[in-house]
Amino acid sequence: MRVIEIRLPAELAEELGLRDPRELEEHARLLLAIDLYMGGRISLGRAAELAGLSYDGFWEALRERGLRIRAGPRSLEEAEAEYEAVKRFLK
Repeated sequence: MRVIEIRLPAELAEELGLRDPRELEEHARLLLAIDLYMGGRISLGRAAELAGLSYDGFWEALRERGLRIRAGPRSLEEAEAEYEAVKRFLK
């Protein structure tokens, strides 16, 4: 894993209710994965994997934010990538 340092005002983390750096990291991973998924750049399975959540957990995170789940893959490549992400998760 590559480590990237991001400087944030302490008030931002406090407003989010995230006092522990690990919580902030998990929150950032989730938001970045959501952004990639909603932009159609990655599949739901891959987004869940990047966010560190189960498929159902990621789906729930989308629903909690009022976001709609795309119905099915947009291409054969996306379907294969989603299949591979689910296989890795189930190991």
